Amino acid sequence: MSTTGIDPSISEAHGDFDKLADPKVREAVERAQKTKNVSSDEAEKSLGSTPEIRAKYKIEVMFDKDRTTVGPNLLGLQIWESGKKFHGGGDELMYWCMDTESNQGCKQPIPGNFIKGPVGICPSCNRGISMERAAHIRVLRVTTRVLADELVNVFRSLKSNADIYLKYAKTDAHYMAMERSKGPAVARRLKGMHIYPLKNILKDTASGADLSNRFYAFLTS
Repeated sequence: MSTTGIDPSISEAHGDFDKLADPKVREAVERAQKTKNVSSDEAEKSLGSTPEIRAKYKIEVMFDKDRTTVGPNLLGLQIWESGKKFHGGGDELMYWCMDTESNQGCKQPIPGNFIKGPVGICPSCNRGISMERAAHIRVLRVTTRVLADELVNVFRSLKSNADIYLKYAKTDAHYMAMERSKGPAVARRLKGMHIYPLKNILKDTASGADLSNRFYAFLTS
């Protein structure tokens, strides 16, 4: 367990990370984040999913240990842009409009094409932010209902063009179920991953179903 309260194998620095973490821990966490991400294609192939609709973005929720169905739970929230890294060779981690030193910003995502060198411009609030201080992850402790509402906000800020990925700690029932069905190596790589693909989101809400309620059902399934 890291000093941030999030498992280092599934997280990256957040607003207080520089102040809280030992330098060696920081280095290990950042290295893990850069090297252990599973691309959308790899994850879907491992789970036997071949989506007909390719989402532009991936919203990723990483639960810490001791997760409960209704929460509140400690978690990390990240966004990946599909196929952007190395000209289509993988998913690219996006930034949030959130200064890790002052915690200022509207906390909306900043796509890669809004970043020019050391500065990014948030398309939501037009705020300029130094990329050295921009956050890659938001760390939250919220109930499942609040998380569902926040996922709606993020999903809509991404033009309703995102899959949702959930990852779990190794003590979680989802992780252990994957370990039994697919083996320890797959569970370790995918971290019990559960996916709500864009295709299913569009299908489930086509008749007017409330998006927040659909996300809540997904989070509690």
